[in-house]
Amino acid sequence: MTKTPDPLCRESLLERLDALEAENKSLKAEVERLKMELAAARKNSRNSSKPPSSDLVKPPPPGGKGKRRIGGQPGHKPHFREPFTPEQLDEVVVFDPPSKICPCGGALEPCPSEDQVQQQIDLRENPLVRREYRTRAWRCCTCGTLRREKMPRSVRREGFVGNRLSAGWAFLNTKAHASHTALAAFMKDVCGEPVSRGQIAKTLQRVSDSLAAIYDEARARLRKEPVLNIDETGHREGGKRFWTWVFRADDFTVFHIDKTRSSGVLNDVLGPEYYGTIGCDYFSAYHKYLKDTGGDAQFCLAHLIRELRFLQDHSPPETEQYAQRSLSAIGRLFQSHHRLRENPDRDRQELVKAGERLRRTIINAPAESKAQNIARRFLDNGDSYLRFIARPELEPTNNRAEQAIRQVVIDRAASQGTRSPTGRAYKERMWTVLATCAQRGISAFNFLLDALTAKINNTNAPPLLPS
Repeated sequence: MTKTPDPLCRESLLERLDALEAENKSLKAEVERLKMELAAARKNSRNSSKPPSSDLVKPPPPGGKGKRRIGGQPGHKPHFREPFTPEQLDEVVVFDPPSKICPCGGALEPCPSEDQVQQQIDLRENPLVRREYRTRAWRCCTCGTLRREKMPRSVRREGFVGNRLSAGWAFLNTKAHASHTALAAFMKDVCGEPVSRGQIAKTLQRVSDSLAAIYDEARARLRKEPVLNIDETGHREGGKRFWTWVFRADDFTVFHIDKTRSSGVLNDVLGPEYYGTIGCDYFSAYHKYLKDTGGDAQFCLAHLIRELRFLQDHSPPETEQYAQRSLSAIGRLFQSHHRLRENPDRDRQELVKAGERLRRTIINAPAESKAQNIARRFLDNGDSYLRFIARPELEPTNNRAEQAIRQVVIDRAASQGTRSPTGRAYKERMWTVLATCAQRGISAFNFLLDALTAKINNTNAPPLLPS
């Protein structure tokens, strides 16, 4: 006879099964959460948009290549300084033999072609020029009236610190990231002249004022540029979060610091009717602005590569293989692009076909959510990733803007940001001048000197932008 199961025992087993299923579900969720945290912790500059400075331990180079040795690399062409011409030398020191008679008894005569020459540069013992302007007083012998010539306006406006030293301070402060304290120490220890930090701040403000019209002209010119590469990075002002935006055109660069990272900044700087092409990353502010204005975008393929590398490193096997296929397709696209740039007469069909292969590869994604996100993005905006194929003036990456903003990131780390709208304007103008001068191959120091001279003489500012 079959034994009837105890209802209480069966009910207890069902309760135990439900509890185990709930526990299993909770543990799975915990495992997925820990996986996500581990993947986020493993993000670095190679597989995300994090800067290289955030890598506490640098990831090994792809392909297992060893670290290259220190010093000049094989095949590197050496560079030698051209010797100074006689006109460039301030001083020549000559050493002659103590006697003009040879030990053999013969007379010595000059042999210039066999001279041993060592040229040298150095600071002067006193690098400062201390100058006094004096308007002499004259009294009339008849009526006793005192007469004095008026001090020239340019001298009064230049003040205690001359234009050359003012331009030098501004250059060291922004390009070499020297703080006001460091500049004061330099003046005391190297130049032998104590200067207060208040005097330095006042002088840098004078430099900023001389650049105001130059900066405004460059910013207004952005609206007419057919192609702009744009990027943004964080900035601190008085303990609050701001954003530094960079707008890089073909032959000049403009920086703008703002409280927000929204599309309103683009609307303010470029206007509501910008019809050019913007090279940028896949940030939502650019989407909204381009949708409102009807402009075009060239989305950065380097950012896409980093996202795919992250999938390759932290995904299930099917998604990992998808990421590998996509990265290979992007590699072939770049190879075709480089070959075409080296030889513009080549047939562009190779590049067109490589772009279509990449489009098909990325759209054909597995069911995993992150892979599907990339596939949907390419379905909606694939043309904006591949626009450079038909337009040679465009770059497939946003490296131009990222390179321009690198100097700002270094300056931000050294200066800890700005403290007021006045300091913000100074940084915008100086960063713009330094980046544009480097872009155009002109001396930033000489430009600052010319701008200061024009300001005190009420003459036209020197042109920063090409005509």
